[in-house]
Amino acid sequence: MRKRVHIALALLLTVVVGVIVWQVWRPRGQEPEYQGRGLRAWLRDAKWERNPERRVRAEGAIRHIGTNAIPTLLAMLREQDSPLVSRLVPWWGRHIAGTPYLPSWIRFPPWYTHQAQLVALEATHGFEILGADAEQTVNSLMDVYEQDISPASRMAASSALCVLAAAAPDALPSFLGWAASSNQSVRVVAVCALSRARYRPGLVVPALSKSLSDADNVVRTFAAQGLESFGADARPASAELVRALADTDPYVRRAAAQALKAIDAEAAAKAGVK
Repeated sequence: MRKRVHIALALLLTVVVGVIVWQVWRPRGQEPEYQGRGLRAWLRDAKWERNPERRVRAEGAIRHIGTNAIPTLLAMLREQDSPLVSRLVPWWGRHIAGTPYLPSWIRFPPWYTHQAQLVALEATHGFEILGADAEQTVNSLMDVYEQDISPASRMAASSALCVLAAAAPDALPSFLGWAASSNQSVRVVAVCALSRARYRPGLVVPALSKSLSDADNVVRTFAAQGLESFGADARPASAELVRALADTDPYVRRAAAQALKAIDAEAAAKAGVK
């Protein structure tokens, strides 16, 4: 009896909430299509599809759409949930989405699967798939990051910027400039991005070395991790890494020790790094 009541309540809530949310939520403008399906549908498959073949097919569709996808991806990062959805999502996740005997169309109605946090993750994955083809968007992504529309939006924009840093060398000047910003949050994402760059050590290594003295411990940690990835090319930063071994933050000290061992074993031994 209790199970039937639970199912009936879930069904009623799904219908009522679906109608209400549909009045609030509307597809945001037109989106590019491929083979009769919209970009957002391909993005959902690329991010969440468990079947490898379907996932690969979706990624191919997104690459075919190419730079035409960028306006939609940026719009997805700016989306926000209605107040109703924001309040309902946590409860639904605990009591309905995780109930295995309910049919999937009740557990995962459109308003739930289109919540802003999931949409932002799909957009980030879209930027990852496009790679260097999306390098033109770094300034727009930083704008989204600085707007701080929501925690999900900011995190997604940050992740997309870090992904593009590894794939788009031509965007390097932007990241180098942001790494010297007076805005602490901008420096965090910029140095995170530079830590993913595996090219142009003559430019990136000095910037990361300087960031080892940043006031923010997260920036310092990213800087040490980035230097480690350059190996011997980062030897000019050895002295800064030795100083970082005495950092007040344990994560920075650990990252500096690992970086020094990878970059300059002799300097690491002299500094007592085991």
